[in-house]
Amino acid sequence: RAMGGPFAEAAFCPTGGISRAEVPDYLAEPNVRCVGASWLASRSQISQADWSGIEASAKA
Repeated sequence: RAMGGPFAEAAFCPTGGISRAEVPDYLAEPNVRCVGASWLASRSQISQADWSGIEASAKA
C-alpha cells in the first residue's frame, strides 16, 4: 500500500501475508489490480483437480 504514493502510475498485485478479510481493503486501493494468496487453494484441491472449488474460493 505504501508503494502507491510514489508509484501512482504503477499497478500492483500484492501477495504474501494477506488474509481473506484484508482482500477488500487491498482491492479498494486505486492501483491494486488483484491480490494473490496461497489460501485460495488447498493441496488436496490442487491434487484432485478441484478447479470449481478453487474458483469458488477465489470468488468468495
